[in-house]
Amino acid sequence: MKKIKQHDYSGRIDDENKAERFHQVVKPWSEHAESGKPVFIGFSSEEGVHRNKGRLGAKEGPFKVREKMASLPYTDTVYDYGSVIGDQDLEGGQAALGEEVGKVFDHGQFPLIIGGGHETLYGHYLGVRRKYPDQKIAVVNLDAHFDIRDEAPSSGTMFHQILSEDKNIDYFVFGIQPAGNTKTLFDTADAFGVKYALMEDVRNTGIFEETLGTLDEYDVVFATLCMDSIQQGTAPGTSAPSPNGFTASEIHSMIASLAKLPNIVSFDISEVAPRLDIDDRTSGLAASLFHRFMIEKETFR
Repeated sequence: MKKIKQHDYSGRIDDENKAERFHQVVKPWSEHAESGKPVFIGFSSEEGVHRNKGRLGAKEGPFKVREKMASLPYTDTVYDYGSVIGDQDLEGGQAALGEEVGKVFDHGQFPLIIGGGHETLYGHYLGVRRKYPDQKIAVVNLDAHFDIRDEAPSSGTMFHQILSEDKNIDYFVFGIQPAGNTKTLFDTADAFGVKYALMEDVRNTGIFEETLGTLDEYDVVFATLCMDSIQQGTAPGTSAPSPNGFTASEIHSMIASLAKLPNIVSFDISEVAPRLDIDDRTSGLAASLFHRFMIEKETFR
């Protein structure tokens, strides 16, 4: 079912003799693309959200986020792989995403993945594990929800799937909302040994930075941000918006800290649903967060 759709960038040009904005420096990915560089890859899927009975619109996210990124200032080399187009075959779509992410890894590059529903994360994981089959891995999730349901695969099951089949990975999640998770989900998280922090703990203690400081014991770290972890007024265009989520300032700071981890190998942002958005707030914020990640990661400079 694999289908790749390319994205055409356009945007503001200040000086024809200077390439200073994202759309002027981004290049189509090829097997000859320079190693060590960021590569954007989209996952246009919302089948997982549909199965999870969420509000639809996330399949449009990879295209709208790129549109908002186009005119952001950036001068270093960056590549765009295109977007894997999903359909009702969620599992096939996730496998296809994992295959394409794996190709980016094989060429020594850094995947930056634009979802799609948060089912994007499972395809992201498949690509990471394909590249690092035996390494000890940590996955960091910024999210209001555990996404650890024990049921048919959806946008709410990914971490149950991963932890059930992979004993060499640890799951860290920050921003958990008591109003968004049942007792069963908390019990499941405890049974799997999930390391989690409630929103109030992240906000009022140093647990996030303290935990990041311990991740050097892992061979590999990969990370994901669900946009429903951010305040509804700041990010209204999500499947399940959060009234008491992270502020824009908080989430920018957290993303900057993630980018500085020496062993982080990939990052995704998921759950941008443009049709549910107001004034492009959510897509614009996601673009800003990718931009912050890129300018903070020293190896991209």
